[in-house]
Amino acid sequence: CLRPSWPPTHSNYINMRPTTILILAILLSCCATLGDCRLEPSLPSSPSRRPQSKMVASLKNGLASGLSAGCVKLVLAPFDTVKTLQQHSRSLDGEKALTLGAAARELLKRGGVGELYSGVAVTVLGSMPSVGLYFGVYHFCKKKGAEYLERNDAASAPLAKTANIALAAAIGNTVASFTRVPYEVVKQKLQTGQYPSTLSAITSMYAAEGFQAFFPKGGVAVQMIRDIPYAVYTLMAYEWFQANWAQQGNGRGQEVPRWKNMVCGAAAGGIGSLFTNPMDVVKTRIQTNPSQFMGIMHCARATLQDEGAAAFMKGSVPRLMHKVPANGLFFVCYEFFRLLLRVEPVAGLESEKKSLKIKSTS
Repeated sequence: CLRPSWPPTHSNYINMRPTTILILAILLSCCATLGDCRLEPSLPSSPSRRPQSKMVASLKNGLASGLSAGCVKLVLAPFDTVKTLQQHSRSLDGEKALTLGAAARELLKRGGVGELYSGVAVTVLGSMPSVGLYFGVYHFCKKKGAEYLERNDAASAPLAKTANIALAAAIGNTVASFTRVPYEVVKQKLQTGQYPSTLSAITSMYAAEGFQAFFPKGGVAVQMIRDIPYAVYTLMAYEWFQANWAQQGNGRGQEVPRWKNMVCGAAAGGIGSLFTNPMDVVKTRIQTNPSQFMGIMHCARATLQDEGAAAFMKGSVPRLMHKVPANGLFFVCYEFFRLLLRVEPVAGLESEKKSLKIKSTS
């Protein structure tokens, strides 16, 4: 049995150092933003305290969501790295598919514990603005959709409200995909061992193909094909669990316990993850080896012909191990950063939490 070396060697220390830098960067950014802010509950505005504007509250909510997404990516990075390696590997001519344990051992053999965090720096730094952009687009589209439903006397229809949420999430993911692809491409090339460091990956890729290297053929489209269905499936599942379990037995107007919201989010994330795993396999292969495939359909056909239908479920176990706890972890981090930033409640913003939790795990 292959075990990681401890204490870390010099090379392992170098691989792990970006993680430490990121943690310090997140803490410093919080301190710079908060100033003399103290950890105390947000209170309603009073005559002696100037109330926050909607724009300030929205920006703080966006910052809280971005920081929370960064924390989730940081904590659960090893599962994502193992998943990528499993999906990247091809089992041709009857070869046995790379298992979760074998993938983890290969990573540890390659560079020790720090190799499990390959690409974590670019992932965390890239995910924060991506989530912030999604939040802004989603909130704007959902608000405009709600106004349209009110004008047409359909605001109270459950199906119309759910469709509005799903459409807003789809538009938000479409826009955010353009900012997500570059860091996803770099991250996955680092996870599969194609480059030794983030700087080396960026400079080498740019020298070889220019900006096109960060937007491989089909890269944006396959990102949307994975992320949009994931958001819609997860939102629909979340709504179903809320209506058929979490809210059962609650009095009218009674708030659902937080632990039930976390369970609903975790279960919904698991369902969305399973349903979209085939698209995730295609996305990983196109973004890590774009020269091998002529497009999305060619990659899907080649995978089916060479490895069979089972290949589309590669990496599903570590992906579930990443997605299921990510929803609950994001909920905890998001509430913590909102408390830290002293965000005052704003009408219409509280309903965004479930979408933000779902978005953080995509």
